[in-house]
Amino acid sequence: MGIWLQTGLVDFWRAMGGTSRRIGIKPRLWALLERWWDTTNTFHMAWGEITITPFAFSMITGLPFSERNVTFDSELTWRSAAARDLLGPVVDLLDDDTHSSVTVITDAIRGVGVSAEQRVRLFLLALVSRVVAPRRNSRVHIRFLSVLQDLRAVSSYNWGGLAYSHLLYEMKWASRTAPESEPSIAALWSVLEIWIYEHFPTLAPDRTGDAAYPYAASWIGAVRMRVPLAASRRAWRVLPADEVVWRPFANAPVPASAARAHFLPGRRVFLPGVYRHMWYLGERVSLQHSSGNRFVPKDPPESMLAPDEELARLYVNARGDVVCRSWRDFVQRKGSYDDFLRRLAPPVRFVLPEEEVDPEDIPYADRVIRYENSDGE
Repeated sequence: MGIWLQTGLVDFWRAMGGTSRRIGIKPRLWALLERWWDTTNTFHMAWGEITITPFAFSMITGLPFSERNVTFDSELTWRSAAARDLLGPVVDLLDDDTHSSVTVITDAIRGVGVSAEQRVRLFLLALVSRVVAPRRNSRVHIRFLSVLQDLRAVSSYNWGGLAYSHLLYEMKWASRTAPESEPSIAALWSVLEIWIYEHFPTLAPDRTGDAAYPYAASWIGAVRMRVPLAASRRAWRVLPADEVVWRPFANAPVPASAARAHFLPGRRVFLPGVYRHMWYLGERVSLQHSSGNRFVPKDPPESMLAPDEELARLYVNARGDVVCRSWRDFVQRKGSYDDFLRRLAPPVRFVLPEEEVDPEDIPYADRVIRYENSDGE
């Protein structure tokens, strides 16, 4: 038990360990994802933009953010000598060089001839591969083993940044998929659901536990109401700004594991992931981290939708000041936010053909979808 406590992931497991690896998108989440723009990584609402900030993500999940990014060794295989030393005899049961069935890993954890440290490593491999940053299959990947060699150092890695970046990518993928194709999110999808509850209390069920870090634990067992897609669209369309809780954790105690995440919302941050790198643009959601007036944000980076190779090269070549700068460097002090809001193009998505939908339930259906930069282009 002492070894497991040293990993720093106990809070995360307590709050999010029951999250399924992949889930079809529920109507209320789908209606919200229709308003997600991957050109800014924000939801575009009638009253402005809002998003899941790194701080909110950490407070909900219990995952720490840090400057020590999670890396992986693409050359490592299950049959290597290093894998045998770190994981034990389970490597003899595998028929693949890099992936393993979660059933084999689970049986190995419960088996004999495995030390306590090896059991913890096996469990962490499954946890990272299946919950923190899952792929669209049920396999456990050996590539994460390189950061699990020293279990005392596991807590120092940027697990929050990894999971957050992966969730943003999955939301991007889902928001560009038509409902009839049954899109799903292979990430910590329940973070989005709990984020709704914390920021929009009128849409939340009754909380089942004490409101404390990690906040996902306080919603375990909450009775969710199923709301049809048309009604969900209507709810997001008419939701007034005065019902938004912009900073639900502003007065909450900040644990040491969330200290780095508490610093990030007021920045423009480039967050590396194992599979994808993603931008968080703090200048677009100033009400979520700073009090005062809203400012017109400058244009998002051109690399928002760059290919994976270009993003990786950008991160490697950039210095810290380039990928983590204050939000105040990216706003126009003299611009009118009302004028900016009028040129924000809310997303319009597909409507299920069998639904009878009021045209008013589709936000701005009569408008042309476009993004206009500050130069009018």
